[in-house]
Amino acid sequence: MNQLLKRFLLACTLCSSANVMLANAHTQDPYQVVQQTTEHVLAIVKEAKVYSAKDPKRFNTEVTAVMDKVIDFDDFARSVMGTYASGQRYKALTSEDEKAAFRERITRFSATFKQGLVDTYASSLLNFNGEKFETLPPKKGDDLSTGSATVMQNIFNGSGKSYVVQYSMRRNKAGEWKLHNLIIEGINLGLTYRSQFSAAAEKYHGDLDKVIANWSVEPDAEVADSIKAESTKTKPAKKEVTK
Repeated sequence: MNQLLKRFLLACTLCSSANVMLANAHTQDPYQVVQQTTEHVLAIVKEAKVYSAKDPKRFNTEVTAVMDKVIDFDDFARSVMGTYASGQRYKALTSEDEKAAFRERITRFSATFKQGLVDTYASSLLNFNGEKFETLPPKKGDDLSTGSATVMQNIFNGSGKSYVVQYSMRRNKAGEWKLHNLIIEGINLGLTYRSQFSAAAEKYHGDLDKVIANWSVEPDAEVADSIKAESTKTKPAKKEVTK
């Protein structure tokens, strides 16, 4: 897939999954939630086409508000940072100043990461021109009582070609179904960004402040090459790996 297509697919899945919380997640199963909220986000995009030229910040604000309802960006940021934000590393710190800096760094990266996603992918949603979505029904034997579910969705472009999106959903203690991870045409979002962070940390010799200051949703050429090289070392696993 080219970069524009990947942006569009990710934009659609991020925002439609974020709209999950706008449905009644306590009474609906995750399949109904994904389908109905996808329809909801299409209405948001349609409305944005009218006002976005005069008020470009409004759409970004609406997308941010929706994503905040379902995505714990602090948790997501720690997952992307991997071992650099692990509890083990935190416990190894010996001073309160070091621990405070550790927590502040996570908070700062969380804000940077969220802003990058919103700025990059909100604009991509405005390129939506009638593509269709199809949420597949549960497979025989799927057991929602486990508190987790995989929802498959096909996105069809204007020429009818379909792209597969896999939503990893989990039910929290309040009984709400929340997004845990996304796999788009075999691209695991959580693992992709984690690899990007690790490659950037290596590039900047472990200086996480530089990693955060130079973070981009689309990595620079050097970091992108590192991610690509890492991905070719081992055969991709068929089983999904969550955050």
